[in-house]
Amino acid sequence: MRIHDALISASRFAASRWQAARLEGREEEKRLWPQVNEYRAFIGETGQVYLFEDYLKGISPTPRPQVSPALDASKDATSHEIMRLLLKAFDEAPEPEQKQSAAVLINLVNFIADTEQLAAVEDYVNNRPEYAPLAIAHFMKRDEAEAWLKGLAEPPSPARILIGDEYYLAWYSREENARDMYRDYIIEPYIEELAARGIPPATPTFETRAEAEGWLKNHPASPFAFVSIAGEHYLAVHHKRLMRHTLHPVASALTEWEETKQAAEREQARGAAAETEGRGE
Repeated sequence: MRIHDALISASRFAASRWQAARLEGREEEKRLWPQVNEYRAFIGETGQVYLFEDYLKGISPTPRPQVSPALDASKDATSHEIMRLLLKAFDEAPEPEQKQSAAVLINLVNFIADTEQLAAVEDYVNNRPEYAPLAIAHFMKRDEAEAWLKGLAEPPSPARILIGDEYYLAWYSREENARDMYRDYIIEPYIEELAARGIPPATPTFETRAEAEGWLKNHPASPFAFVSIAGEHYLAVHHKRLMRHTLHPVASALTEWEETKQAAEREQARGAAAETEGRGE
């Protein structure tokens, strides 16, 4: 099974276990299963899917998954709770496919422990609402990003990056030996929602972008803040992991986002019409 398919199956398994815990009133399990999904999301958003696949290939088969010594030695209480939950789910799973999904999740926690990322995943889970959408790298120009993507034997995938002030999604397929990047409209919904709440009348005002950037270094957005530059409103977005801000012009970002949504709706309508026509034939 391809690693992406295995992770999708594992996510569905976790969702079914959460649903059962909710219906049966098992409060502790109901609390922990969403955290399992956050661990899986951490691997995906940091572009470590293929690294995890290689890790799985190095594990010797056993009737029951083993707990990593690194996890055993750690003092991360949440990861220990999640591991106990997953081992219980493995033991209770009636079907081989379900046991396989539980084993994938068990080894995902082991992978995080063995690669010394328990603190990073805890930070990701606990502070994600206070962070901007995760980007793993920043480039000033697209050709710099393309050189980075082409220069790596196996780039992180999928992973969001920043080119200037814009998000892109970089991807790599090991199976097809293909790689590319495309514009990712992940920040625009945030701009839309925050602008709809109302831009504060007393926003910090600057004549130039350089002035705004200098001010933001000492007054970091947490993670979003409106500023005015040369009479135009911008949303400043603080990328804590990259130690920088991006600045997004509100008016043009909203216009572009609306055009993008309308284009997606037209494409969806064309697809639905084609499907209806195909059934009619």
